[in-house]
Amino acid sequence: MSFSIFIDSTADIPAERAKEMGIGIVPLTVRFGQQEYKDGIDLTPAAFFEKLATCEELPKTSQASVQAFLEAFGNVDETDDILGIFISEKLSGTYQSAHIAKQTLERKNIFLVDTGSGSFGSMLLIEEAVRLRAQGMSAKETAQQLEALKKRLYIFAAVDTLKYLQKGGRLPSTIAIVGGLLKIKPVLGVHDGEIHMAGKVRGNASAYQKIVEIVQKHGIDLTYRPIIGAAQCPEHAAQFTQTVQQGLGLTEWGTCEIGVVIGTHTGPGCVGIAFIAKDE
Repeated sequence: MSFSIFIDSTADIPAERAKEMGIGIVPLTVRFGQQEYKDGIDLTPAAFFEKLATCEELPKTSQASVQAFLEAFGNVDETDDILGIFISEKLSGTYQSAHIAKQTLERKNIFLVDTGSGSFGSMLLIEEAVRLRAQGMSAKETAQQLEALKKRLYIFAAVDTLKYLQKGGRLPSTIAIVGGLLKIKPVLGVHDGEIHMAGKVRGNASAYQKIVEIVQKHGIDLTYRPIIGAAQCPEHAAQFTQTVQQGLGLTEWGTCEIGVVIGTHTGPGCVGIAFIAKDE
C-alpha cells in the first residue's frame, strides 16, 4: 500500500534527497531585515549561517502557511492517503497550519504527526515512515507507529557558543558573557517538543563525552538508525562522530546538516545526536 508523505523544511532534508525518498517538502520562511527567503529553496544552510554571522539581530522565522498546505495536499488525489510529519507544535505553528488545511479540505484520509522534535530528530522519524511505507504499511498504521516511537525520541547536542541563545532571549546576557569567558559548553536536550539544559561542561571534548554519558543512561535502541547533526562545522562533527561512535558502539548512523530554524538559536558549531531510547 502506498501513500503520499509531506514534511516541512525544518527536518533539514535536502530537496534532492527528499525526491529520492518520495516525499514532498513544505517550506517555512526566514526573514533577515526586510528580505524574506523560503527555507531550503532561496537559502541554503551554508548561506544562512554566513548571514547569521554578520547580522545584528536574529532573523525571524515564520511557520508554513495554511495556503501552502492546501496547495500541497490539494495536489494529491482525494482517494489517496496522506501522511504529514512536522516539527513540534511547541516549537512552531507549522503543525497547526497543516491541521487547519486538513479541516478545510474535509479529508479524513490525511494523518498528521507532531514529531515532538525538529531537524535531525524529525529526520529520524521521517526515515522510519519511508521504511514502513516501503514495507506496505498504510498511512494510518504508519502514523500510529510514529506516535508511539516519538515518545522515545531524544536529541542531545552541544553548542559552540552561547551568543545565539542569548540573542534569542534563551539566556541572560550576564550568563552568556561569563560562560564565554569560562569556555563553558552547554549540552541541550530536546524531548516532547521541550528544549532543556542537560549539562554544562568546559571544552568540546568534555561536552561530547557528556552526551555519550547521557545517551548511555537512556539506553539507545539500535533497531533505529541514530542521526548525527552538525551546523557548518566539519572538524567538530568529525570529533563528535568519533566520540559517539566509540562510546556508544555505533556501526551505522545518518547525518544531517542543521538548517535555519534550529540554527537560528544554536548558531554554527552545534553538533548532536538524535536517537530512539530503549525505554520511555
